[in-house]
Amino acid sequence: MVVATRASSAWKRYAWIAGILYVIALVAETVVGLLGGSVSQNDSAAKIASVLYDHRERLLVITYLSVVYAAMFLIYLGRLYDLLRGNTDRSRFLGSLVLAGGALFIALHAVSDIGINGLLGAKLASFGFQHDQGMSYTLYLLTYGLDSVGDVFGSLFAFAAGVLVIEHGVLPRWLGWVSILAGILFFLQGFGLGGVIASFGLVLDLIGFVLFLIFVLVSSVILLTRENALPDTSGEIK
Repeated sequence: MVVATRASSAWKRYAWIAGILYVIALVAETVVGLLGGSVSQNDSAAKIASVLYDHRERLLVITYLSVVYAAMFLIYLGRLYDLLRGNTDRSRFLGSLVLAGGALFIALHAVSDIGINGLLGAKLASFGFQHDQGMSYTLYLLTYGLDSVGDVFGSLFAFAAGVLVIEHGVLPRWLGWVSILAGILFFLQGFGLGGVIASFGLVLDLIGFVLFLIFVLVSSVILLTRENALPDTSGEIK
């Protein structure tokens, strides 16, 4: 019988691969979103309803990619939590913020990118264009609101993860500071609701997200490389 360490090592590798896939899927979703007609939260209800109707298929592609990134991030989050949590009260508290903040962050983004975009692409964009432009307008702005609230919770994840990275030395210190800065920007963007209340919110959110993706991608690559460099004990038996 092959020892349990073989399966454990494999799962650890899969978790870091999931982090890489999260970044790839999210970037792909963003690119698809930029390929369609230009629309922003400051446009009229009529224009937003028209653009959403014309690009219903694009909304569904965004939904499908979002399903991938949502699942992949939770896998990455679970493994990162195991890696960063410690035995002290401070470490346990910060570890809880990593887990809770990360879970709420991805849940709210998933509601926006999977739930609302999926509904719009499947049915509601057509209905809104033909019968009620205000509905399409409201749902479109709601995606900004949900993403912004999600990023406020994400600020707790990013800040706590950055502090634990610096304290434990499991990753380069500069990467910890990148995560802390992303957390600060995620928190501040909430006062502008991601651009709906004030434009600075969108600017801070975009910068914070770039830093956040750098943290996830670089940490996943480093830890995957580290896992692959461990001695192979798969030949051991009980």
